[in-house]
Amino acid sequence: MKHGANKSIHRTTTLLYGLFLISGATTLVYEISWTRQAGLLFGHTVLAGSVVLASLFFGLAIGYGVGSRLCQFGRPLRWFGGCEIMAAVWVLLVPSLFDALQSPVVLRWMNGESQAWQWFSRAGIGITIFLPATIALGATLPLMSQALTRVLGNPSRSAAIGYAWNTAGAMAGTLICTYLLLVRVGVSRSSFWAAGVGIGIGVLAIGLSRRDGMPPLNPIGGSVKGSRSAGPITMMTVAGLSGFITLALEILYTRLFSLVFHNSTYTFGNVVAVFLLSLALGSAIVARLVRRVRAETILFWCGVFGAITCCVTLALFVNVTRLGYYTAGDSFVEHLLRGFAMVLGFIVVPVTVCGMIFPATWQVLSDREATGRVIGTLAMGNAIGAALGSLSASFILLPTIGLWGGFLTASVLLIAVSILAWPRRQRYSSAAALTIGGLCIAMTAVAMPSWSMLGRDSDEVFMTRRESAYGWIDVTRSKERDAWYIRQNLHYRLGGTGGDAMRERRQARLPMLLHPDPQEVLFLGMGTGVTAAGAIHHQETERIEIVELIADVTAAARELGHRNDHVLDNDRVHVTTDDARHFLLGTEQRFDVIVSDLFVPWESQTGYLYTREHYVAAAEHLNDDGLFCLWLPVYQMGQREFTMIADTFATVFPETSLWWGKLDPSKPIIGLVGAMRPIEIDDSALAARLERLNRLPGGNDPQVAKLDDLRLAAIGDWPIQNVELLNLDEHPRVEFWTPQSLMAGKLLRGAWFAKFYDDVLAKLPTSDVSIDSGSFLGDAAEVQEGRQTQRFLLFGQ
Repeated sequence: MKHGANKSIHRTTTLLYGLFLISGATTLVYEISWTRQAGLLFGHTVLAGSVVLASLFFGLAIGYGVGSRLCQFGRPLRWFGGCEIMAAVWVLLVPSLFDALQSPVVLRWMNGESQAWQWFSRAGIGITIFLPATIALGATLPLMSQALTRVLGNPSRSAAIGYAWNTAGAMAGTLICTYLLLVRVGVSRSSFWAAGVGIGIGVLAIGLSRRDGMPPLNPIGGSVKGSRSAGPITMMTVAGLSGFITLALEILYTRLFSLVFHNSTYTFGNVVAVFLLSLALGSAIVARLVRRVRAETILFWCGVFGAITCCVTLALFVNVTRLGYYTAGDSFVEHLLRGFAMVLGFIVVPVTVCGMIFPATWQVLSDREATGRVIGTLAMGNAIGAALGSLSASFILLPTIGLWGGFLTASVLLIAVSILAWPRRQRYSSAAALTIGGLCIAMTAVAMPSWSMLGRDSDEVFMTRRESAYGWIDVTRSKERDAWYIRQNLHYRLGGTGGDAMRERRQARLPMLLHPDPQEVLFLGMGTGVTAAGAIHHQETERIEIVELIADVTAAARELGHRNDHVLDNDRVHVTTDDARHFLLGTEQRFDVIVSDLFVPWESQTGYLYTREHYVAAAEHLNDDGLFCLWLPVYQMGQREFTMIADTFATVFPETSLWWGKLDPSKPIIGLVGAMRPIEIDDSALAARLERLNRLPGGNDPQVAKLDDLRLAAIGDWPIQNVELLNLDEHPRVEFWTPQSLMAGKLLRGAWFAKFYDDVLAKLPTSDVSIDSGSFLGDAAEVQEGRQTQRFLLFGQ
């Protein structure tokens, strides 16, 4: 009889753990999908991302409280199933709600001049949209904990094991969504897929609920080492600190690895997945320790070891990587696997230790009859701390005391956890441990200034650094050449002066010359400000709008005023700090020319600047004869990505032509120029404009000095090749495919680009541009001669 009862308990427990595992996976799929959907409404900014995260944790905090109350009504597994179904049903409605809110009126309402208003308006919308689902999802933790306790007994241990399985499921959901669902299923459809699974979980849980409530026939693992020496207020404080530290560390570690990784969605997904895996391990370890170790002892040593390991592993990371660009792996898969192992090696220990703190607090206050209520209350404090931690890390720690200071703050807070849980019976050993932890923090603080010197190019002189929520924004100067640069996170140059200045100015000059009278011009992206400076030489231009995502980049560009003609001080120039896509959706302004700067296509969520919906937004803000010029870093994408971007662009602009920005086989740059009608050039007016520009200081460009230079810059018109395979908001394929081309060595540079030129570019139809004096490109022989000249300039043959 006893053997049969144990077998029944084991079967029921396995099912419950399985349900909670899958529940964790679906929750993370929801979160990832929601973050991307919200970015289209709020803008893909750190502000928007933090608002979404805080909104999610706010709803979860309420849900934890609701779940703790529902436990009092009995049948927790049935309530669990109902909450899963309710969350899934609401998830199905979220995309429609976001679509309904994407109107210029709502966007202008959110974009007030006050930063506080922008935050609260987005938070209000985010909380309203996410609240029903997040409340339901939050309630599942205390409800499942109560259900597990009724089956297994041992409240703290059973709840900790369940939490470990749930967090492991979250890790699995992160990997599945990142590597499979987003690119193959779609952004909102990923949440639909997860919602279907969530409904299945709910139905199964309700079906199993008839077993819920049976007494523990064979409590597993014996009693736990509980303690009542620490009160509920202390444990609530510790739980809140745990949430704050954990989310702050997640953001800090993400910023840390952005210094060495190529920062695609894959690498960010790896960091989050390892983080969740470590939290799951921490909870599982607590489940094993609760039978033998007092709660205060666990909490104390977790605080001390957490602080020490944070400092030690941070120092190891800096000294092992030297903050150099990570390129290990001969293939895309090997690169990601080795990157995953690298992240695991550096953060698994400190995050696992930190992950033990929250479930350890349950042991102090939990008992069998009120497990769900206690865990729900503590989880509510933990979620509030997590929301504050994510916001503080992004908007207080990183901009004020920087990345290294953020890690020191987290370490000090871990010491605070140890002090709150100080085991009175071990005064001397505890004091010694705290002293060692404090010394470790102090030694790390002393070493940190030298770390900031790493990762710099040997031929550059470091000038200034700005710490921001987007990472380090540096201004550097070349030792050998008269050139200044702006770079982000060590390895991503935002542009430079010197030899690059002429080409950057050309990115404004060429599309503006193709327009007969460019009075109003918009630049999406600033960089050094040199490109926008190319517009101020055009006397006919009355207004120049610049949209830049990062305010510190604007400050850095102002620092380069002596190199960019002080463009930011020009009366015609106005700068807006915003996401480019978000600006277009919210503004009522229209422009004659819109110029989109070079963006790294594999950067996480940069791919939304290459989607059809973005091109439509740009087209809607062009005047009748307006032009949209999209500059492409061809050397940072493969042939399939270039083709997809051009096809997507051409579905919006019936007149799509390609133009050279830089004739360089190692780093070719091509501009896609889109218009709703054929481009017409008044050659006499153009000659007058060019003559005027060539006389101005900084206005002369030998490669675009006369009409023949424009002819040489023309590549041809782009015919759509595959209308079924486009880059869309729902399917942002470019940002997922370009990292694969990068690691496979198939970027369009060198031999790959030469083949692409001969197979594709050299065979394009001639540009449909007309001029008053006759054909723009001449007859077939002249066209062929022009392309032979292009090939010679590119490849020397």
